[in-house]
Amino acid sequence: MKALGVFSTLAAASSPLLGFGAQVPFHATADRASTTAARVPEERWNFEIAPSPNATGNYIFESVSSLLQQWSNTRYRNGHNIVPVTIPVNTLLYHGTWHNEIPSVPDWVATDPEHSYLFCRGSEAEKGCWHLTLAVTRPLNVLYFDGSSAAKMEGCMDGQDMITWGNSPPNRIFDEATRIRDLCAWGKKYNLNGFMRMEMDFEIMLCDFTEGVEVASFLKLVAPHIRNRPPPPRKNLTELENDDEGMLSFRVLESGHTHNRFPGETRAQLDLTRLVSFYDIDMFPGLVESRYNQERFFHRPASIEEDGRKRLLQRLDEVLTTPQPPGSGVDWTSLIRVIKHRYADRLEILQYMLNKTENSQQTLRDVHAYTQSMLPQYLVNGVGPDNASSTSVQWASPVFQECASTHTKTVRGTLYPKLTYSERLILSSVDSTLHEICRVLVGLWADGVLKLELPEATALEPGAIVADWSSRINELTRWLDWSEWVKCRPECGFEETCYIPTWPWLHGAEWRKRPRGPPQGPGNPPEYPPQNPPENWGVHRSGDSIFKRDRKWGWVKDFTLDDDDDDYWRRPQPKCIWRVPPFDKL
Repeated sequence: MKALGVFSTLAAASSPLLGFGAQVPFHATADRASTTAARVPEERWNFEIAPSPNATGNYIFESVSSLLQQWSNTRYRNGHNIVPVTIPVNTLLYHGTWHNEIPSVPDWVATDPEHSYLFCRGSEAEKGCWHLTLAVTRPLNVLYFDGSSAAKMEGCMDGQDMITWGNSPPNRIFDEATRIRDLCAWGKKYNLNGFMRMEMDFEIMLCDFTEGVEVASFLKLVAPHIRNRPPPPRKNLTELENDDEGMLSFRVLESGHTHNRFPGETRAQLDLTRLVSFYDIDMFPGLVESRYNQERFFHRPASIEEDGRKRLLQRLDEVLTTPQPPGSGVDWTSLIRVIKHRYADRLEILQYMLNKTENSQQTLRDVHAYTQSMLPQYLVNGVGPDNASSTSVQWASPVFQECASTHTKTVRGTLYPKLTYSERLILSSVDSTLHEICRVLVGLWADGVLKLELPEATALEPGAIVADWSSRINELTRWLDWSEWVKCRPECGFEETCYIPTWPWLHGAEWRKRPRGPPQGPGNPPEYPPQNPPENWGVHRSGDSIFKRDRKWGWVKDFTLDDDDDDYWRRPQPKCIWRVPPFDKL
C-alpha cells in the first residue's frame, strides 16, 4: 500500500492527476501554510526538543487518569496525589470485628464485604464473629490518598505521615493506631469524615461511626476459618493449602480486581478542582532532585524538605477551608479518557508493526500510512517540505501545533480565568502529554514524507529507518507509561486472572508462585498491643524474613528490612494466576 501524500504542489508537477497528496480532508487558507512564520516555528514546536528529564506532566497525567483504579495504584504503590472525594448517600460500608460493639473510636471500614469479612473474627471460631454494615445517610467528606496507601511498605503512606508527623520513619509503618487517630484529629477542623486508602481493595479510615452513617445490619456470622499463628517456615509450593483462608483471600483480591480499570471505585466521587499533587514542581521543587534518574517505582513524597511540608499543609488548608470557586466546568476525567482512547491502542499497534522482523520498504510504507491515519484532522492543506531535497521536518510544525493544542485551545483561552490552581496543573499535564505524543507522531510522519514520498527521495536502508522509528515510539511509550499497556501477555485463559503482586501477599522468593493469604487473621482486641509486652513481642523471624504484628492484619512481612533488590515486589509485573480452585498456581 502506498503511503498517503500530504503536499500537492510537488505531486502535481510530475503528474496530470493529483496524487494522494491532494486528498487532504481539511483545508486552510493559502497564506496559513506558506508564510515564513508557519515554517519557522517558535522553540515550543521544535521537533528536536524532547521533554526535560525533570518534567512531571506525564506523571500527573497518568496518575490523574488512574485515580481510584486498583491496577495502576497497585503497580505504583507510592501515591503522589491527595484528592477530596465525596462518598454518596446510601453507599454501604463494612466492618468486621471480634465483638458486638460499634466502634467508639476511629476505625476502618471496607467498601466491599469480602474485605471486611476477613476481619470478622472471634477468639473462638465456633462462637462466630460480628459483621457491621453501615449505610451513608448524607454525603461524607473524605480525603483520598492514591497509590497503595494502606500497604505497610516504605513510601506507600508518605502522604498521610507527612501531614500528621512531618516525616515517614520506617519504624512507624506499622503504627496504624496512632496514624488513624492523628489523621482524624487533624481532619476534624475541616469536617472530614475519614480518609480513603487502598491495599488489595479500598477502605476508609472512618473517624466517627455516628456521623453521616446508620446501621443497616449488625450480624453474628459464621467465623472464617483462618489460622491465627505466626507465618510458617518455607514450604514446598506443592504443599500450599487450598483451604478457607486461600479461598477468602482470593475473594478479597477478586473484589479489588473489579476496580482494576476505569472507572475504578465509583462509590467515591473525585473533586479534581482541589487536587494536590507531589508532582507539582512549583509547589514541591525540593522533590525534583530526589527523583532524578529514579524509576517511578522509587519516587517518595517523604523526600520533601520542611518548607515543602509547610506548603503541603498550607495548600491542604486552602482547598479544605477556603470557599472554592466552582471551577471551569471542564470534565477533566473525560478529556483524559478521550486522549487515551485516541492513542493508547494505536500506539501499541504502531509499536507492534515496527517490532516485526521484516524490515522491508513495504513495512515502512505501512507504518507511515498507519501513522498518517492517526492525524488526518490536523493535516493542513498545503503544508509540505520546502523543496525536494529538504532534510528537516520543521515544515510540519503547523500540523504539530494543531495536533498538540486543539483539545485544550478553548480551555487555554476562554475558560482559563475560571480554572482553579489544581485545574491549571491538570491542564499543564494534558498539554505536555499531547505535546510529546504529537511531537513524535508528526515527526515520524514528516520523516516518512521526506524518505518515502518525495519524487527525488532516496530512501535509506529500510532496516535503519525502522530502527529509528521504533526507537522513537518505544521512547514515547516508555515516557507515557500508561497502565493500559501493563497486562498479561499472552492473555490469561478463562480459568485464570491477570494479577500484579499485591500487598500483603508479598512474602519473598520462596512463595512467589502464589500470593499467600494473610499470615494471621486480623481483628486484634482493643488491648493490642499488651500493656507489658515481652521482649521482641510482635516480631517473628522466618528464614531470612522478619514479620511484624499489624493491628489490622496480624503477622505481616516487614519489607523495610529487606536489602535485596527483589524485583518481584519492588517492580511488580503482571502474571496469570488461577481464579478457580485449586489455587496451586497462585
